[in-house]
Amino acid sequence: MELWRASIEDFRAGKSELDTEGTLTKIAGEELWDPKIEWDASEAPMPDISGVYRGREAVRQFWREWLAAWEILQFEYELVDAGDRVVALIIDQRMRGRSTGIEVPLGKHALVTTSGTG
Repeated sequence: MELWRASIEDFRAGKSELDTEGTLTKIAGEELWDPKIEWDASEAPMPDISGVYRGREAVRQFWREWLAAWEILQFEYELVDAGDRVVALIIDQRMRGRSTGIEVPLGKHALVTTSGTG
């Protein structure tokens, strides 16, 4: 859980404009992402990139495409220790489109990560 907190705080620290590769380095560390990572974005409201991504490089590609769309991405969060899972409750996520300058509130959602064991 502390690895996730450190990764999220690194991502948020002093960042008002996004650097996609720098951000990926912070959120995609080997300590957090197993080589067999599976990222299920099939229910995400992003039709161009919704689907299931398997493996570090595929998940990095999802994040490259997602982050490339936004000039600014800000959010509040809470982490919940749920045994072999960490739940990131994302509260009040706000973004500004890179090419349009349009402000987009994403609202509340959650990300669930598992340790891959068991």
